Amino acid sequence: MHNSASSLTSFIGRARELSELSTLLDDPVCRLLTLIGPGGIGKTRLALETAAHKQESFPDGIYIVPLAPLSQSDDILMTIAKATPFRFHDDERDPRQQFLDYLHEKRAKRTLLVLDNFEHLLDGADVVSDILAVTSHLKILATSREPLNLPEEWVRQITGMTYPDRLNGRPLDDYGAVQLFLDRARRIRGDFDLAEDSRSVLEICQLVEGMPLAIELAVRWLNALSPAEIAHEIRRSMDILTTQSRSLPERHRSIRSVFDHSWQLLAEDERRTFQKLSVFRGGFTREAARVVAGASIQALASLVDKSLVYLSAAGRYDVHELLRQYGAQQMDTAGETADVQRAYVEYYLGMLHHLECDIKGREQIRALDIIEADFENVRNAWQLAAQQGYFTALAQAAESLHFYADMRGHYHEVVTIMKAAVEQFPPTPDDEQTTALYRIQARLARLLLLGNLYIDLNLGDQITVWQEAARARQDQAEIAFCGLVGGIIAIWEASEALACGAAEALFQESADIYDALNDRFYKADALAWLGSCACYEDGGSDGIRIVEQSLSLRREIGDPNGIAWITLNLAQFMHMQLDYVKVEQYARQALALMRQNGSLKGVLHAIFKLAELAMLRGDLEEARTLCLEMAELADESNNLDGKMLAAGLLAFLISVMDENYAEGAALAHKNYVISLEPFFGTEDVEAHWGRAVAACGLGDYETMRQSYDSLCWARRDDPGPASVCLALEAVARAHDGEPEAAVEHLGLAFHLPALASGWLHRWPLLTRLRESLERQLGSDAFQAAWERGRQFELEPTIQALISKSGDSRGQSARPPLVEPLSERELEVLRLIGDGLSNRDIAERLYLSVGTVKVHTRNIYGKLNVNSRTQALAQAARFRLLNQRGIQPQA
Repeated sequence: MHNSASSLTSFIGRARELSELSTLLDDPVCRLLTLIGPGGIGKTRLALETAAHKQESFPDGIYIVPLAPLSQSDDILMTIAKATPFRFHDDERDPRQQFLDYLHEKRAKRTLLVLDNFEHLLDGADVVSDILAVTSHLKILATSREPLNLPEEWVRQITGMTYPDRLNGRPLDDYGAVQLFLDRARRIRGDFDLAEDSRSVLEICQLVEGMPLAIELAVRWLNALSPAEIAHEIRRSMDILTTQSRSLPERHRSIRSVFDHSWQLLAEDERRTFQKLSVFRGGFTREAARVVAGASIQALASLVDKSLVYLSAAGRYDVHELLRQYGAQQMDTAGETADVQRAYVEYYLGMLHHLECDIKGREQIRALDIIEADFENVRNAWQLAAQQGYFTALAQAAESLHFYADMRGHYHEVVTIMKAAVEQFPPTPDDEQTTALYRIQARLARLLLLGNLYIDLNLGDQITVWQEAARARQDQAEIAFCGLVGGIIAIWEASEALACGAAEALFQESADIYDALNDRFYKADALAWLGSCACYEDGGSDGIRIVEQSLSLRREIGDPNGIAWITLNLAQFMHMQLDYVKVEQYARQALALMRQNGSLKGVLHAIFKLAELAMLRGDLEEARTLCLEMAELADESNNLDGKMLAAGLLAFLISVMDENYAEGAALAHKNYVISLEPFFGTEDVEAHWGRAVAACGLGDYETMRQSYDSLCWARRDDPGPASVCLALEAVARAHDGEPEAAVEHLGLAFHLPALASGWLHRWPLLTRLRESLERQLGSDAFQAAWERGRQFELEPTIQALISKSGDSRGQSARPPLVEPLSERELEVLRLIGDGLSNRDIAERLYLSVGTVKVHTRNIYGKLNVNSRTQALAQAARFRLLNQRGIQPQA
């Protein structure tokens, strides 16, 4: 039958595909265009819309030929003929010849045939070639679940409609799948508001991978279920995707019916292969398909041709999620699930185990890329292994998995599945299970520490248990690993930041054992930690020497991740030595290496260091650009460290560049709130710069002065944070009626090296202050005070400011606490006043050390302090020390 444009329904969300197909039909070389894809993907609608769009290009007729009702290929030509104006004659020619003669005589110059649903009639595809052979300008647009395999054929794979992987700031209704959902939803519920259910609508589109039919079937449940409930049901089973609506053909009233049709077209060996492939998640390689599912290259090629499996440009295979669910049900019905899952677990956990040596050497990036590409399979295999009790295999795979999490920044995902695996072990494991359990737990602990994650566990006690068990079975490698983790815990649990003595002993023992085992990878890691501790002692020369020894080892074995992190650490060590030029050199090298390695965490920290340097020297635009990049990366990956650091620096920049002190204070508070989340402890000290500058701009000089100590925590003579303290103090002194003192502080601040004080020239408040002070004092007095300030020694001046800020807090009137301490926080504060360590407090209150750390951080935040000493001073000021018998430690 001949359709006009008015009879062809407009199809929402396919503008890009429509444009591409229209262009192809304009190409004189393209005479047979086949749209292939699985059932439900919208091939028919797209073909009809394309035909309607091209009606002016085919004035001699567009003929729609539905082939789905046919059961044998002999009927194809007769069905096509009936759709056209041709009528058969009673002569000696057979019907086929009559129709071909008609086409040849009419020359069908500007005609389009749309042959819909050809997949079950492929043995009759030669009729298409015959039609094309007798005409010169007739074109054919076919839809099928697999190609017709004709020499004239141009094939276009039709996939799901577009949808985002996540909410990314771009309007959701820019995406085709969401457009279709919204259009159909408003036909059912006129008041449907996408903004209220955006996450659930996105999840539905993701679960069905943009399949139009599935979206339409899902929307039809809106009268009974919310979008969130629909998404939940789809995750549970695809059988929710069904309808009794008479507006859809019977074969399109459920996704299962669509897939049943495709299933019936498969040969038995194709069915067995496809159902086994349903075990994979997120795609798979040809090798994995061969080992796990016994799939030959011929079988894969056949399934690709039938649109049941996709082959990407990268050479990986994939199955649509709804088809995967269907295949999994077929596999379960066939009783093959257990065997296939076993092969699947063995393949992926075995892959992790075999990649361990590569990750520790020159094949590191390639090995990590392999895990990255197959992470969904790795995660699923790990979870299946935990559920089914393959504990030894889990323990063997844990090393590579935790390397991947650390080196590629996937801490949250891997920690989650490792914790879940630990919970699957029996309450009373046997010796082999205990060894496996402790091995996994030790690597989980290292990830928690390196990833700065929160966990309510007493790691200090547990690592001792794990190490003693390793000593009992004389497992030298595990003894050394537990010592390495124990050293990191010792740094974390130390009451003072520089108290590294216990940690150094553990790192040294670990390095010695790894040296004896000839494990240069872990020896280099232990030396890096050892050197980091030593860098804070006696000028840091010994520490740098040890760190450079670690760097040399990492270069020998070809450890890109280790080289990058040592380079970044050297930037920090150079900062400790106040060599800002070398800090930037190392930071830029580190950023390039981190990007090359794909280390998200490393990229964030390197960007932070460069943003900090740019900010101090006065390149505020560059600093803001870097901070915004850091914030975007951190938000995308939910990296708390990155979010916290970006918020801290942006608070400073917004306050200085825009003089928007309220927003700066809000960002500084956001930084503080984030700082309560990580496992490791507190805000990065640079975050206090934004809080201090914002407080200064708002006239809150007491809060401003409370930041001095934390700003200069490492060195009192570091010109960067010192320039901030001096400038802020100048503003406060001017406000307090001490103009000469204000000028003296400005004179010293502006005399500091430009790399550390260039930002002073960019703060309009300081420009106005200098002009005001010069008018107030007169030029001569102003210049004299400026010169006096230039002669001040930096370290004693900063120390005096810090001391005075502490005294002023004690002398000021007692304001109310913004947020009172809880009963438990008061108990912890009392024990801090008694001089107990975190571990002692944990034992006294029957808590974990981690929980005590959380309470301590909350106390610090509510009291606006950064150390135990400051907390006790503030507690006295707020008269908290007299509550329930609390007394300060003498």
